[in-house]
Amino acid sequence: MTDSPDNRPPPADSHAPTPLDAHVHVWDLARRQLPWLPAGHRLRRDFTLPDLAAASGGRLPDTILVQADADPLEVTDLLDLAATTPSVLGVVGWFDLLTDVKLPQNSHLVGIRCPPADQTDPEALTDPALLRGVRAAADAGLAIDLLLRPPALIGAARLATAVPDARFVLDHLGNPATADADWLTGMTALADCPNVTVKLSGTAHLPSGTLAELIAVALDLFGSDRLMFGSDWPVCTLSSSRAEVVRRTTELLPAAAHNDVFRGTAQRTYRP
Repeated sequence: MTDSPDNRPPPADSHAPTPLDAHVHVWDLARRQLPWLPAGHRLRRDFTLPDLAAASGGRLPDTILVQADADPLEVTDLLDLAATTPSVLGVVGWFDLLTDVKLPQNSHLVGIRCPPADQTDPEALTDPALLRGVRAAADAGLAIDLLLRPPALIGAARLATAVPDARFVLDHLGNPATADADWLTGMTALADCPNVTVKLSGTAHLPSGTLAELIAVALDLFGSDRLMFGSDWPVCTLSSSRAEVVRRTTELLPAAAHNDVFRGTAQRTYRP
């Protein structure tokens, strides 16, 4: 079967490895309700690994699956997929880091994401209960994904400083609309924390000029060895095909950064 233009893989690049996609969601609405998706929403249908393969030129990419639901049962489902799918290299699951949760011993669990109730509040990131949970995750060898908005980034820098042994991953470049003062201040503070990496994900909706500026700033602040690629599929399909997300990110990065961004950083960060 011939790939459609939207799903065709980007042209081969001698400098770029086959991308490791460090930010993918899958869900089965018979098992997950996903209250953040209202009835009639374009994403309110099942998205599965075969769907991901179809969106990736017919071949399932190496992938990190990331939580989409605040439900430990989702983690079990994702870990089951990882156990039976060699190209799923790890799972970033949801656990409530504000409680004394017992973290499972599972080699496929490589990270935790527990978005705060207010993603703009820097003070929430230095809550003593959260600090205890982050330390427990770090002691278990797990990375911590941070889903935040620019006003909270300065709080994330304080968190990373307070728990220097933890590995933090800032999702979606910190969700900026532009390279405004809040974002620049927060990203500069985070760049001073060697235990923080940044995902070039959640960018499909951004104009190319804006994305080019954001990536250039992130590359200057963090270096390629602290940046990783994530498509944010299927959320990216609200604005773009997955293939287009890969193509655009590839073109906006210097060739010398490709090995880190498209594979090396994620492998180093999401180590079991």
